[in-house]
Amino acid sequence: MPALITESQVDTPPPKVWTSLVKRCLPPAESRDVDFWWKLTGYHLAVMIDAAGYSLDKQYEVLLFHYHWIVPRLGPAPHPDGRPVFKSLIAYDGSPLEYSWKWNTTTGEPDIRYSWEAIGPNSGTAADPLNHGATLEYMEKMPSVLPNVDFSWYRHFLRELYNPDRSGYARELEQGNPQTTTLMHAVEYNKEKSFGLKSYIIPQKLLKGGDPATAKEWDDAIIKLNPDGNHPGRDALQHFLTNNPEGRAMKVVIMGMDNVKPSKSRLKMYYSSAHTSFNAVREIMTMGGTRDIPESSLQDLRSMILAVLGLPSDFPDDQEIPLDDNVDNYWLSFATLRFGFTFFFDIAPTSGTPDVKFYLPTRKWGADDLTIARNLTAWMRAHGRGAYADQYMGMLEKLAVHRGLENGKGLHAYISYQCVARGEPDIKSYIAPELFHKARYTAEDAVVRKIHD
Repeated sequence: MPALITESQVDTPPPKVWTSLVKRCLPPAESRDVDFWWKLTGYHLAVMIDAAGYSLDKQYEVLLFHYHWIVPRLGPAPHPDGRPVFKSLIAYDGSPLEYSWKWNTTTGEPDIRYSWEAIGPNSGTAADPLNHGATLEYMEKMPSVLPNVDFSWYRHFLRELYNPDRSGYARELEQGNPQTTTLMHAVEYNKEKSFGLKSYIIPQKLLKGGDPATAKEWDDAIIKLNPDGNHPGRDALQHFLTNNPEGRAMKVVIMGMDNVKPSKSRLKMYYSSAHTSFNAVREIMTMGGTRDIPESSLQDLRSMILAVLGLPSDFPDDQEIPLDDNVDNYWLSFATLRFGFTFFFDIAPTSGTPDVKFYLPTRKWGADDLTIARNLTAWMRAHGRGAYADQYMGMLEKLAVHRGLENGKGLHAYISYQCVARGEPDIKSYIAPELFHKARYTAEDAVVRKIHD
């Protein structure tokens, strides 16, 4: 087992619920893999929900759900030096999990979520070349604990987009094609209602050079969801992608959906654009002027981008934001998937106009994590939403104990902003926990504070 640095070396005690579970309530882990993932991701999650103000009852519920339903499906522990056995496209270093902090409104509180990949013992081998086995097992068992979960749409897309005969995928793997992520999931740990589940699909062909047939195949599968031919949201999106210059420049990267009954679910179509000027962002957020967004909301989005990146307020709207060329892309599949600014189009079954969310990739555009955090929290305070800014900073410091926020970039993966017609915009910080960062691992005889010492 790697000697793993988890807790902070400063005198800040871990959350009470975490201590209660690991010291007094839970039996020894059933395997080395479960023990590893629980000590690392369980501690991170405990820190986040404590900082976000979850009640003690809810903290127990969240951590026990994570322990029983997610941790056993995060795959094998890494090698002693931190190298992953299976690299996930969830995060740039191959981590199978990425956290998010949904920022409080002026009168509300934060919520914690994460996306994750289910990984099994045969993932990435000829027996399970696309890593679907662990997801199918998860889908089969999850309704026993969350009865309202519904994977109908997800099963539909698995049937439409993947060949049930895995032998062809196995041959590609044997011929040297790298193992890759094709399926992902998410858990929303809502404070006031039942946990929410989502699932995602990454197009296999995208990672092999962007075969244009992928978008057509996805669209054909979407049309089959409504045999009556009524697809208002899809039609509006396709019109923008086909006729608008900014729409034509975009590239589909991920498709997601809510795991609820189809009449309540939404499709989430994620696209990337290499265009980074605010004029391009505006054009995409308004879908060429077809979405009615208050100018004040767009200006808040502009000011947030400039504030987070440390750019002057008079930065020209028609100028591309310079890319940090020093960022290591790690491997081709991730670089292909996350090449520019990202947007998601939220298509509800009966809505004619998709909602649009913007994602600022702060690992590629931005300074070190400490500067990004300070810039973001200053902006939140200036907009009356800084009630949890100090807690956010403290949480980040505990997650970054392996290197310190000032010593690199990558913990902040994205900052998202969703314009709304009324009320306050939805803003989230997406946090890549750098689970495989070399600084988290030391020689077996090194002196570190382990979580159970």
